[in-house]
Amino acid sequence: MTSKAVLLDLENNMPTASLLRNIVEHFPVLYLFNSTGQFEYSLEDLTEFASWVSSGQVVILDTPETSQKEFEYAVIVGQLIALLEPDSHVEIISAMDSSEMLQELMQSSNISCNLIQIQAEPETASKHELPSASTIQAKPQLQLVKKYCDALGKMSGKPHTVEALRRSVENILQLVPSKAQQVVGMLINLKIVKRYDDQINIRKKVLAKWLKLDLDKAAAELPKSMADAVQQLDRPETVQKEDVQVLPAAAHELYKDFAQVDPVQLEVIKKLNALNAQKPKDIYELRDVLVQMFPKSDVRMLLKELMDKGYIYWNSHEVVYSHEMFLN
Repeated sequence: MTSKAVLLDLENNMPTASLLRNIVEHFPVLYLFNSTGQFEYSLEDLTEFASWVSSGQVVILDTPETSQKEFEYAVIVGQLIALLEPDSHVEIISAMDSSEMLQELMQSSNISCNLIQIQAEPETASKHELPSASTIQAKPQLQLVKKYCDALGKMSGKPHTVEALRRSVENILQLVPSKAQQVVGMLINLKIVKRYDDQINIRKKVLAKWLKLDLDKAAAELPKSMADAVQQLDRPETVQKEDVQVLPAAAHELYKDFAQVDPVQLEVIKKLNALNAQKPKDIYELRDVLVQMFPKSDVRMLLKELMDKGYIYWNSHEVVYSHEMFLN
């Protein structure tokens, strides 16, 4: 059974805690790295994040401080080679243009992977920030603004008064005066045009941004956001259930408090309980034991479910078994 994981590049791409939770709920392990070394969340979200890290659901990879992306990615790939299970498949999410290099390095190292490249978050909220490509495509008025900007960029003599601008919009876009006036208002509101009473000035830097915006290319190339990328993830199939014996009535009475545990988890508890003092104390040793016991199941998901329901706990040093594990 192929084990699936997610590798998330946090540079220019800081997801919300709810998006991380969405990934953690569906994948056995999430690997994170960030060349800037920064990570900011609220105290409540950090507490939940810390529990994911301590349980092994989230693994933070070491990232060297270097201007050479190839070296940074090589270090990341080296860690993945050591951490990934055989035949694992990795979904990469990154907002970096250089992420294709990471994908190539992973593939050359025989790591099956798929790259989902998304749009980078703006570093700061610019006062001249453009609407997104999807927003422009969804609003006809913004499409008219884009069309006029494309024409404006080719003009040798640009309008210098409000009235000249209105006539220019009217002629180029073939609009009636009232519609042309609306477009003029949008040009001013979007900071493409600066008005001084009846005079205007074209902001060259803002116009240049609109001219560079290729709506067709932007729509075809990248998911709009981190949320879109999460929806595209190739999620693992449901954990296969092992053949489990039907429990006798006495056993049902014994496990009456385990209503939320599925049959596979019950079988895990029974087999671990049978080990008595030989229960593994190391989390990786426990994982290996479960792989031997349940070779057809997603063991990482089994561990996650047992931790979520309080039957085992990883305190960063050893596995602690709750009192329910000792019922027999």
